[in-house]
Amino acid sequence: MNDLILSSIYEHLYRGATTRDDDFHIMTFCNSGEKGLEARSVVLRSFDKDNKILFFHTDYRSPKVDMIKKNAESLCLFYSFSLKTQLRIRTISSIHHNDDISNTSWEKVGLSSRKCYLTKYSPSSKIETCDDGLPKKLKGKNPSLKESEEGKKNFCVVSNKIIEIDYLYLKSSGHERVAFDVSSGNFNWLAP
Repeated sequence: MNDLILSSIYEHLYRGATTRDDDFHIMTFCNSGEKGLEARSVVLRSFDKDNKILFFHTDYRSPKVDMIKKNAESLCLFYSFSLKTQLRIRTISSIHHNDDISNTSWEKVGLSSRKCYLTKYSPSSKIETCDDGLPKKLKGKNPSLKESEEGKKNFCVVSNKIIEIDYLYLKSSGHERVAFDVSSGNFNWLAP
């Protein structure tokens, strides 16, 4: 039964990474920094089942990048309302900036998403007024491919190597919860 659950988890993660309207497409990424714990929603961009790695994109200037550099321990939280399933996935994160992984990912990023990396502001920086920092000529439109290349310097990929998965399935006939140690292949049933 546990192999079926784990196989189902991996299938849901793959679908989350490849299907825009899937409940697992958006995850909550949690890590710690100088102010304590931080959590934010990010888009699951890909899932490497063989190596058990979750990937998302972010701005290299984001505070979470510095947090990861100082402490790579992180947690990825997923919840599916339709499946009544929660996944708490403990991971070790790493940053890919101007390397093969980020370069390959950048080539697949659409122009509307590349536009996000053209802002003059670093994420979370204090600004004088409400402003997204994008050039005025791009307000309401996508950049050209050539214009978008300027944002590549701000683009990076965060890879999250799965260490442990805590699976919770909510059902009226009795909740189920199990923790999988991915590196050892061991599992433990847990009280929901």
